[in-house]
Amino acid sequence: MVVVTAESGYIAPFIKSDVRKLVGVLMIAPTAAVDRLPPIHGEPSPIAERALEQYAVFRNRLAAHGVRTHVIEPEIDVPSASLVSDCAVVVGSGAILMRPSSIEQRRYVPIVERALGQLGIPIVGRVEAPGLLDGNDVVLGPHVAYVGVPHGPSLAEQRSNQFGRRQFETIVQGHGFRAVELSLAPDVRRLRNVLAFADDDCALAAPEKVDLIAVKDTRILEVQRGEEYACGVLTLGPRSVLANFRYRYSLLEMKKAKISVEAIDLGEFGKAGIGPFALAVPLKRL
Repeated sequence: MVVVTAESGYIAPFIKSDVRKLVGVLMIAPTAAVDRLPPIHGEPSPIAERALEQYAVFRNRLAAHGVRTHVIEPEIDVPSASLVSDCAVVVGSGAILMRPSSIEQRRYVPIVERALGQLGIPIVGRVEAPGLLDGNDVVLGPHVAYVGVPHGPSLAEQRSNQFGRRQFETIVQGHGFRAVELSLAPDVRRLRNVLAFADDDCALAAPEKVDLIAVKDTRILEVQRGEEYACGVLTLGPRSVLANFRYRYSLLEMKKAKISVEAIDLGEFGKAGIGPFALAVPLKRL
């Protein structure tokens, strides 16, 4: 379980957008079962030993940027254990618990809830049955919570549903955010794969994969075709991101746009379409 000391706790406001300086995250360590994560089209399965090594580097790089990492040791040996961001979304006044589409990931929600309580973060809402919504289908822009909507009946059955989205939107609107839905292409696994805010007025996006008409007053930095998942960064602060270094052309475009990029090898997670965003729940941003 996560180790909490008297100095570990956080006080509100917690998260007002994905852009502010990141100071604390909640994580779940992966297990050897990570090699059973389904790969995206054209990729081989992840290799567990390498994934565990890459995860350790990821945690160390966060610490090097001054981010406090609170790590839950996995209690259930499932491939998706480390995808902690599917379980909760933290807003200014506290955490909203999701009801992930993956049954195995759903088992981690009470574990995450317990850890959040230990860290002083109250639960301000939760998505309940029959609602389904993965936390990684939510992006927090300035005053706007963008919610990804899978396109096509097969994906819609597997991931979020209207019940879950409506519940979340009602909750988040009571905590300072306007909810906006964005339609996703059928092959997109998570909204955060194809949209991320690098600054209040600048977002990384793959326009072919997400309908951006509703993303207003924001400069869109388009990633390279074939590297659409380069958007799956973890924002460390204004114009500062931690990214998977496999997307070299898109990372060069980010640097040209004056975005500071910390690029590390998360290739084993990338094989399953998992970016840095999925491996840590931001708890506090300044």
